[in-house]
Amino acid sequence: MSTTTAPPTFIISVPTTDIPSAKSFYTSLNFHFLPDWSDASSISFILPSPNNNIALMLHTHDRVKKFFRPGAIIADPKTTNEALFSISVKKPEEVDEWLDKAVKAGGEKDPFVMKEYGKDMGMYSRSFADPDGHIWEVMCWVAKCGQTGEVRTE
Repeated sequence: MSTTTAPPTFIISVPTTDIPSAKSFYTSLNFHFLPDWSDASSISFILPSPNNNIALMLHTHDRVKKFFRPGAIIADPKTTNEALFSISVKKPEEVDEWLDKAVKAGGEKDPFVMKEYGKDMGMYSRSFADPDGHIWEVMCWVAKCGQTGEVRTE
């Protein structure tokens, strides 16, 4: 069954060495496949709610080079910190559920662990790495949000 939705307002593009493996992994995490934005060299998803205004695009190395500066080296996410991608959830239990799903789908559990899982920063945070080594943090604000889960701005 297909549905339509507004285009994402933020897009993350990263390299992958294996499009079919990436599709299997992210589909297992309930990312929503975007067939119209996918082909043999790229695969695209919308993140699950409440982050469904964000898209993830994974590209083969040849394709991703078209988006980078000429001559730029593609970082190996297993040996270099390229970025940290964070997914916010509403409850600490959801953090652990994400981690369990990622491991069952072939991801690596907690490639990096914050001291006391981020407690001193007002959050509960865990991480996983996808099969290519991209690190994702799943976190829940536990001390810096109001009772409704809203954040304060100035």
